[in-house]
Amino acid sequence: MNSRTTSPQGTDAPLRVLVAEDHPAVRAGLVAALSAAEGIEVVGDAADGPATLAAARRLAPDVVLTDVRMPGATGIDITPRLRAGGAKVLVISAFDLDVAVLGALAAGADGFLVKTETPERIAAAVRAVGAGDTALSASAQRAVIDALRAREDAAAGRAGAGSGRSAPGAPASRTATPRALASRTATPGPSASGTSPSGASPSGTSPSGSTGPVPAFTRREEEVLALLADGLSNQEIASTLFVEVTTVKTHVTNVLAKTGTTSRVQAALWWHRQHGTA
Repeated sequence: MNSRTTSPQGTDAPLRVLVAEDHPAVRAGLVAALSAAEGIEVVGDAADGPATLAAARRLAPDVVLTDVRMPGATGIDITPRLRAGGAKVLVISAFDLDVAVLGALAAGADGFLVKTETPERIAAAVRAVGAGDTALSASAQRAVIDALRAREDAAAGRAGAGSGRSAPGAPASRTATPRALASRTATPGPSASGTSPSGASPSGTSPSGSTGPVPAFTRREEEVLALLADGLSNQEIASTLFVEVTTVKTHVTNVLAKTGTTSRVQAALWWHRQHGTA
């Protein structure tokens, strides 16, 4: 593979990928497809969970593309340990079951694909994850949206039962979308990356009104998190806020640390829970 792209470390080098898949023919196909893709170097492959963890420790890949169902340990089981070792994780499966999608994302995966995706789409998803973005197949996106809506409806039902004011079957009230909330305060230029007067999030309680501890976000971090929760990529967030992509990446890193999450998807779900939409 001669083509080069910018690696997560910022050097002009191909994205280093480890492929984990227990079926030999499928594994060979994924390795061949990614090896032929621009800016990607397959540095190794593995056929089960323990072998994947060992290979990741030895090879230090930027991204691990892992199947869900593997002997020894599933792709979901090993995701937290892969993330702890510094790798991004893209889970791929022949099945788009909601439990697999949500389980992978809850474990810290940066994306979820079904194996019916084209080789080009899989390679693009690997690049996106390597760049710090999220990649989801359409069916995986639906699973996440359905889960959020179910939680919102359940929360609305509990609130209605407590107040006795919601009519049966009445639609749950909707809060503003993440993008709308971010656009209310977004201002162009680096000067907008400052903090509120206290240097923290303007609110002393969570947006949903809970009294638990809330991270002290800067104004810009709040904007980035809201746009991230709306599904925007780093490049799209940068364009929306008129800042550099590197600046967005720094804010995303800070947001993950402050929310105690390990992936963009988990941070997005955190945002929706805090705003009463999950």
